[in-house]
Amino acid sequence: MSEGGQSTDTADRRGALLLLVTVTGLIAVATGRTALLLWSVAIAVTAGGLAAWSRLAWRGVRISARFLPGRAFLGEEVTLRVTVANGKPLPLPLVRLAVWLPPGLQPGEGGSPTMRGFQRRLSIPGRSEAILDFHIRLRRRGEFWLERIRVEVIDPFDLAPLERELRAEAVLLVMPEPRITIPMSVLRRLPFGQPAQALRIFESRERFAGVRPYESGDPMNRIHWKLTGHAGGLQTKLFEPTRTADVLLVLDLAAGEPFWDSIFPEIAEDTIGWATFLARQAIGSGWRVGMVANTHLTKGRGPLRVPPSSAPGHEAALFAALARMPGDPTSDLAPVMREIGRGLGKGTTAVVLSPRPGRWLRHEMAALRGRGTQVVHLSPIEAVLR
Repeated sequence: MSEGGQSTDTADRRGALLLLVTVTGLIAVATGRTALLLWSVAIAVTAGGLAAWSRLAWRGVRISARFLPGRAFLGEEVTLRVTVANGKPLPLPLVRLAVWLPPGLQPGEGGSPTMRGFQRRLSIPGRSEAILDFHIRLRRRGEFWLERIRVEVIDPFDLAPLERELRAEAVLLVMPEPRITIPMSVLRRLPFGQPAQALRIFESRERFAGVRPYESGDPMNRIHWKLTGHAGGLQTKLFEPTRTADVLLVLDLAAGEPFWDSIFPEIAEDTIGWATFLARQAIGSGWRVGMVANTHLTKGRGPLRVPPSSAPGHEAALFAALARMPGDPTSDLAPVMREIGRGLGKGTTAVVLSPRPGRWLRHEMAALRGRGTQVVHLSPIEAVLR
């Protein structure tokens, strides 16, 4: 955890005390007043103690913060754990702690009524640590970084409080949940978990198994062009068989065509929530899940894409993209679907989540079906109207 500036500067206070002690000491010696001299000595001892406290108070103090768990769905319980460790023998008589949460997160039970966060007071013995758990309420999806932590270390007499603001490295990824329940009639149209689909044999596009001579009906995207040039005849690529099929979630964040005239953020959030639910269902049924959407995380990078994969960490990358993606479309979905449809095989199911597909998008879905790809269209708007 990085440190901010020290907002309570006790150097000026100590300088003023030393100047006062020097002046009053000289006056006491010149006038022979014992009481004034004793008072000056007491002030000098206090100033020396404050100087020693300011040098030793923060020594060995470590503060860390993290969210538990680091990834959560809307509606789940999340805890912010803050650990304050005191590694020196000298105890900390009083520590004031204030934690600010970013917009989108709300404090749960025990939150401060005057700020969006928490406030605590505690004392920490030498060579020990205090662990504080704060309950968090999730308001919306997204990626959230802990805003800041302010720690105030106070001496036994509360004469020289030492305050620091720390920038925490804690990050929380909140993934969406569907706000509109998916009807059972819609779920029955999905191939996830059906016994007939689980018994089919598909091809793993990530595991190349060789080539064979071209046969009539082989798709053109399976031609191995380099070997074709060497062999003098068309060669078709072969892949290892697998029982795991691919499903591609195709998200349309616009409510029609053209996209710039059909932007409705609430409908887009419903579409993203449905996609998250379907991704969890498909992964739980053993399918490899990918996603494409007519938006982007970085301007100028084209549509958002997460190809299907069984590699470690793919599930985390998929849900992170669903959590971070903007809710505004940047293009119509039809040209995006036309481009990705060229590489889809017969073992892939495309689930198109479009509130109100336009004429060109319906044309592209029909073209995919004509190539042998299974296409399922779902609409959150139609689910509400039923």
